[in-house]
Amino acid sequence: MDDLHSTRAAPGMDGPLAEALDCLDHGVAVYDPAGALSLANAPFAEAVATPAALAEALAALLGAAEGDGLIQTLAQAQDRQKTGLIAELPLPEQGELTLKLHARADGGATLVLAATPAPSVETRDARALFADAIDNVNFGVALIDEAQRLVFANKKFRAHGDPRDELLIAGRSMRQIHRDAIRTGLFPLPEGMAEEHLLDAMDQLIDTNARDFPVPNNHGSALLGNVYDTELGGRVLTMQDVTEDRQAEQLIVGAMSRLPVGVAIEDASGQFTHCNEAFAAPYGLSAAELIAMPPEARMAYLSPQLVSVDNDARAEDLGAAFRAAILQQRETLKPFEVRFKSGQQFLVERGRVENGGCVVVVTDITALKDAETRNLAAVTDAVQTLDIAVVLFDKDLRITFGNEKWAELFSTREPRIRVGDHVLEATRKQAAAGHFVLSEGRTVDEFIAYWRDTVLTYRKDVHVAFSDGRHVVASCHKTRLDGFLVSFIDITEQRAIEAELARQREITHQKERLSALGELLAGVAHELNNPLSIIVGYAQMLEGQIADPVLQRRVDRIAEAANRSAKIVEMFLDMAQERPFEKTPCSVNEIVASALDVAESGLSAETRVEVFLAEDLAPILGDPDSLIQVIYNILINAQHAVQPVPGPGHLRLRSRPDAEGGAALIEISDNGPGIPEALRNRVFEPLFSTKEVGEGTGMGLALCHRIVTSHGGSITITDSDLGGAQFEIRLPIAPPGV
Repeated sequence: MDDLHSTRAAPGMDGPLAEALDCLDHGVAVYDPAGALSLANAPFAEAVATPAALAEALAALLGAAEGDGLIQTLAQAQDRQKTGLIAELPLPEQGELTLKLHARADGGATLVLAATPAPSVETRDARALFADAIDNVNFGVALIDEAQRLVFANKKFRAHGDPRDELLIAGRSMRQIHRDAIRTGLFPLPEGMAEEHLLDAMDQLIDTNARDFPVPNNHGSALLGNVYDTELGGRVLTMQDVTEDRQAEQLIVGAMSRLPVGVAIEDASGQFTHCNEAFAAPYGLSAAELIAMPPEARMAYLSPQLVSVDNDARAEDLGAAFRAAILQQRETLKPFEVRFKSGQQFLVERGRVENGGCVVVVTDITALKDAETRNLAAVTDAVQTLDIAVVLFDKDLRITFGNEKWAELFSTREPRIRVGDHVLEATRKQAAAGHFVLSEGRTVDEFIAYWRDTVLTYRKDVHVAFSDGRHVVASCHKTRLDGFLVSFIDITEQRAIEAELARQREITHQKERLSALGELLAGVAHELNNPLSIIVGYAQMLEGQIADPVLQRRVDRIAEAANRSAKIVEMFLDMAQERPFEKTPCSVNEIVASALDVAESGLSAETRVEVFLAEDLAPILGDPDSLIQVIYNILINAQHAVQPVPGPGHLRLRSRPDAEGGAALIEISDNGPGIPEALRNRVFEPLFSTKEVGEGTGMGLALCHRIVTSHGGSITITDSDLGGAQFEIRLPIAPPGV
C-alpha cells in the first residue's frame, strides 16, 4: 500500500469493471475481511493521494490506526450483524468531500468518497451564526443523526466529553466515540463491568431519551446528560456540569445531618429526596431506608404508631387524619403536631422550595410539652383550689375546662353541664328544668339569648339567681386564643348577710321611730285623755235626756267618736310603752273564727268570704286577743281594698301547717288591686298608709307587725292567686309539754 495507484485494480477487477469504477463521480475503495485494500478507483486515488493520507483519514474516521481500527470496526459490525453505512466523516479540506464507511456481509468494507454540494453563502452564514450561538451556551450540546453518528458538538460539550479534542469527530458513531473514551481513560470503566456492557448501557440511554443520567468522566466533575428527539429523526444530547450544585447539595446534606431537628426535602409528588437521621429516627429506620420509601408506604408505616394528630386523639382513622394534615399543610403551610405511642411529640412544619417541592422540618417538642403539662397541672391545681368558679369556653362556645367550684354550681344537678358541652345548649336544658330564677316575664329563649350576649360582649358583674336560693355574680373575659373565661363569685352568704343587716337596720330604724313616736304619743295621749274624758262623760250624761231623735243621733255619734279616739289613744300608748303580751297555748282556727265574727259587721254583704281551716293544727303560744286584732285589721283592710273592684269582692282565709311542721300559717287573700312590691315592706311602718288622706292612720298594719313579731312570727305580703294581695302570717307552734 505504499503506492495507492499500483493497487487500484486488484486481480479480477481489471478490464471493463475497473474502467466502469473509474467513471464514477465518487471515489470507491474496497477492503477484504482482513482489512487489506483490494481495490481503489481513480477518483478515490486522486482524493487520497498517498497511503499516509488514507491512514490519517481512517484514523480520523475510526479513532485508531488504519489497520487495527478498521479490522476491529469490521469485526464489531459483523458481530452485530450490521451492514451498510457505519461511519461518516466530512473532509472540508478536500473540497467538501465526505468519507463514508460501509460494512459488507462478508466481513469486508467499502470506503466511499462523495462530494458534498457547497452550501450557499446565506446558508453558510446562517449555519455559522447558529454554530456560534450554540458554541456560546453555558452547557454542552451535541447533535447526532438517526444512526447515532455525531453531526455537531459545541465547545462546552467538547470541553466536558473530549478535553484533548481527539474523539468528537463528525460522522463517527457515538458507540465508537464512547469506546475510544473508555480506552483512553476518559470514561472510567466501573470495577467488574465489561467494556461492552458499558457501551450497551450508553446506547440504551440514547435510544430511550434518558433524562438526568450521570456522565462518567475522569476529571471529577458531576455531569448530567439528557437526550431529546428531533423532528428529523436525530437526537440532541446535552451535558451540564452540576459540580457546584452537587457540592452545594453536599454541604446542605452535611449540614442537615448535623442538625438536632429532623429535616427532609420532598419533591412535588411527596417523595423524599433527602433526609437526615434525626428525621428518620421516629420511623425506626435509617435515612436511606426512609428516602427509598414511596410517600403512601411511608404514611402507612407511620400511622399505627400515632396517638393523636394536631392534638386531636378522637379521630376514628388516625392514618387518614395524618394524611389529610400533610396534604393540607402542603397547601397552607400551617404547622401541626403529632404524638406517638412512645410518648414523643413532634411539631411538623413545611416550607416551599423550587419545582413544587417542600422542605419538611420536624422538631421534637416532647420535653417542651412535658414542661407545659407540668405547668398546666400546677396552674390547674391552683385554679381548682379557688373559691371562685371558673370555666373556659373555646371560640365555638364549647366548654374546655371548669374547676371544682364551677362543677358544684352546674354539674351536681340533672341535666348536668360537662366539659365538651356547648355552653348555651347545656344551659338551655338546665333553664328548662327550672334551675335558674328567670326575671318576670322572661322566657327560656330570651334567657339564653341574654347569656349569649353576656359572654360575647364580655359583661361584668351579672347577677344569676338559682332556684335553690344560691346567688352568684358572673364576669366574662376574652382569652388570647379567642376563647372566653367566665368567673362566678358565690354571693349567697353575702346576700344573706346583707339581708340580715338590712333587717337589723330596719328593726333599729323602727325602734328609733317607735321610741320617738312613743315619747310623742305619750305626751299626746296625756293631753288628749282629759278632754276626751269630758267629752265621753258629757255624752253619756246627755244620753236619754234629749227627746229630739236627730239630736240624740248626734249625741250618739259624738260618744262613738270619743270612744274611738280613746281606743286610738290607748293603742298609741300600747305601742309607745311596748307592753308585753301574756302568751298561752291557743288554737289558730279559733283565733281565725273569732276574728271573722268580730269583723263580720264590717264586711259587705256582697263580699264572698271563703274559709279553709286545716284540721289537727298544732296549738301556738300567744295572746289570743292581740292576734284576733291582727286578723281583724287585715280583714277590714282587705274589705276596703275590694270595694273599688268591679264585681263582687272575694276574701279567703286559710290555715295550714308549714312544710317543715315548725309553724302554723294563716293566709288572708283578696281580689283587690294588690300592693306594689316596692311598698310591701313600707306598709308596716308606723304612720305610712296607702289609703286616701283621712281614711287611715297608718298604725293598723304597724301594730299588726309588732304583735306578730312579738310572738316570734313573721308577716309577709305576696301576690294572691285571686288577683290581689295575700298576707301570710307565720306563728311558731307551742313547744311540747307547754
